[in-house]
Amino acid sequence: MKKFMVMAALMVATLTVSAQEYNWAVGVRGGAFNGLTAKKNNGSNALEFGASWSLGNHLRVDGVYEWQQPVITEGFNLYYGAGAFLGINGGNFGVGAEAVVGLEYKIANIPLAFSLDYRPALDILDLGDMLNFYNFGFGIKYCF
Repeated sequence: MKKFMVMAALMVATLTVSAQEYNWAVGVRGGAFNGLTAKKNNGSNALEFGASWSLGNHLRVDGVYEWQQPVITEGFNLYYGAGAFLGINGGNFGVGAEAVVGLEYKIANIPLAFSLDYRPALDILDLGDMLNFYNFGFGIKYCF
């Protein structure tokens, strides 16, 4: 039983280390909403914040809690999570919920990460036409 517990602890530690390849990252994201992002890794989870805009006078800030896990090969992480946003649309203020699912690749020995994700969002307080199920995006982040 003792050997099993030691092996289980080592496996968990290995997964945690491989999921966290950097502490912080800042970058840009293009898609239905274009903007700036900041991400704080914490092992197999992360917090990501953004400030973005889109055509048609939409501005918003958002924050999502993400779970991460290594996939495919070293450097690739699948992430998924949920969060909230505050937005302005031509004078209308709103609050909403959003989800995220994506794939990130951190280049070994270079402080850059690339991501491709999907972030559907739903208004809780009305912003007009801020129902957004088409928010696919591509991101580039500087990692440190």
